[in-house]
Amino acid sequence: MLRFIPIAAAILAVLAGLASLYGGRLAERQLELGSSAVLAQTRASDTWAEYQAQSLKAHINAAALAVAANASTRAKLAADMQSYRQRQPPLMQEATKLENERTQLLDSMDKVVTKKLDVDVGVALFQISIVLASVAAMTKRPPLFIAGLVGGAIGLIYCVVGLLR
Repeated sequence: MLRFIPIAAAILAVLAGLASLYGGRLAERQLELGSSAVLAQTRASDTWAEYQAQSLKAHINAAALAVAANASTRAKLAADMQSYRQRQPPLMQEATKLENERTQLLDSMDKVVTKKLDVDVGVALFQISIVLASVAAMTKRPPLFIAGLVGGAIGLIYCVVGLLR
């Protein structure tokens, strides 16, 4: 049984390397999604600020309209107020769309984080298994080798679950 230790350790090392590489890619994806979510939130906040500015302008014009004595001034203020109010619905739609986009990006990021956690546990188990197999080879204790194989199998399960999520 001990003669299979080098082969098993090599297989575990390859699996650890591949899983680590995939975990790195997941980390990159997580950062990308997080950055995109922050950008979408910033754009939504800017759009909401513009919406509020249009509302404030309309209210100011309404107040000015209430005290304006000149008919031409009243007509201009009323037209401006109408213009400000007409600009608001598209801004509200755009801000809501951007907030929904942000929420979808954050949901996707959460899924990537969950996958990465599984893969990271798998990598750790592969590394522990390699150590157990190495110690088993040096001390000639088969139970350590078996423990390493079991740890490697569990690590493989974690990685597969992470891939399939």
